[in-house]
Amino acid sequence: MKAPIKPHLLSSKTDWLTIGGLSILVLPLAFLIPSNDELATSVGWFLYAVAFVVNYPHFTISYQLLYGDYRHLLLKDFRFIWAGIIVPFLMISYTTVAHFTQSYDLLVYFVQFMFVIVGWHYTKQSYGVIMVTSTMNQYYYTRWEAGILKFNMYALWMTSFLFFNIGIHEQPDYWGIRYFSLNFPKEALYAAYGATALSLIAGVIVLGIRIYQTKKWPPFISILGFASIYAWFLPVFFNSIYFLAIPFFHSIQYFTFVFALKNNEVTAQTHNPKNGKKAVFQYFALAILSGALLFEGVPRVLGVVVDYNHELFGDGLMLFIFSVFINIHHYFIDNVIWRKDNPLVQKYLFKGMDTN
Repeated sequence: MKAPIKPHLLSSKTDWLTIGGLSILVLPLAFLIPSNDELATSVGWFLYAVAFVVNYPHFTISYQLLYGDYRHLLLKDFRFIWAGIIVPFLMISYTTVAHFTQSYDLLVYFVQFMFVIVGWHYTKQSYGVIMVTSTMNQYYYTRWEAGILKFNMYALWMTSFLFFNIGIHEQPDYWGIRYFSLNFPKEALYAAYGATALSLIAGVIVLGIRIYQTKKWPPFISILGFASIYAWFLPVFFNSIYFLAIPFFHSIQYFTFVFALKNNEVTAQTHNPKNGKKAVFQYFALAILSGALLFEGVPRVLGVVVDYNHELFGDGLMLFIFSVFINIHHYFIDNVIWRKDNPLVQKYLFKGMDTN
């Protein structure tokens, strides 16, 4: 007999907020509050403090999953070998070459690659949110519907990326490394806008036909997941204050899935829901500690003890390298962990769901 479907990940009262609802609620507030340098600085410092308990742990949890829960696959499955061994080796080699050749440009390319990867990662996670929350509510998309949705979300991401890289202009420095836009022509941005608009229209038409025929709308929480990526990426919604908070919204969205996975796993293994909640708390506590060490503690110490060209690279080189390294590596880790064909994810995240 099939287990009953659980229509939420953590709680029906909070899932909608962490999945994307909070970011949609905050967006209009960001436009209502007059933006100025003093406010931006205050918000920036506040979010820097929040990063210790939200943003940083969301990264280091992926390390706990890969090198803890899935360590048995690191030398058996090529996808895990790639994410867990080859990718970090390549990045260490790259930054080592940049250091010994005194190449500032290599670090500029490194941070630009990070921005490409981060946007791609945000999009993939949001697409996964829509698929999982729809499945929870027994709403299944056809291959065409899913394909149009995915194309639209990637087109939106490309629009956002191009928006910040049209022409040549200086961008804010990243831990002291100053980089420039990539000088794409305006026509590329127009093409991305067109692809986003046309695919959105196609999606609305296809979904509208389905709603008309079945009299059934997609789950509200899935609609929130889709709307949130537009709130994060659509250039017309860009707000300097809100922009600073997007990593926070992405992180709490990520936590929803990690906590649900670990809670279900430990609860199933021990047959005690209290053990599941305890395991989630311990997992999170370790992530906070490791996040503070990897993003702040270790690189700040290395910045003092490692001899490098401060005149060329500034005083934040180690903070830069650790931050960019972890941001990029996080994508590759998640790309092998959060897959439908991953046995543990299938068993403990999709438990009780019909994923066919």
